[in-house]
Amino acid sequence: MRKLKLKHSSWDFDLEMVITVLDEEKFQKECKEINQFWGGDDYRLNHHGSHENAGLALFAAESFQQMAFNNFKDKKWLKDQFDWSKENGVEGFPSFDNFGIEVNSIDTWFIESDEIKIVELSND
Repeated sequence: MRKLKLKHSSWDFDLEMVITVLDEEKFQKECKEINQFWGGDDYRLNHHGSHENAGLALFAAESFQQMAFNNFKDKKWLKDQFDWSKENGVEGFPSFDNFGIEVNSIDTWFIESDEIKIVELSND
């Protein structure tokens, strides 16, 4: 029996997402609701300076996590994940239409197998 550690340690990269706000009123309302849906909303409000920035930061984090580990996902796929009318939806987040936004672009990311280091920990 062997015990192996598999490790990936090249997280030194930037991710970018570009959005267009199509409806400012919806956007402001939903950013506040997103921030207040999750615990720690006062901390995020203070940290980011506004409900808009706090809610948008939560949305961006969730979007990047949705796009993780698969370079075949695209902005249409992401939009569908948030779309409650398509039997999807992400808890605590509105559909893009209800949010009043369009995602123009978002980086995908995944781990290449040649980035994995394998270390034998024991050989019983």
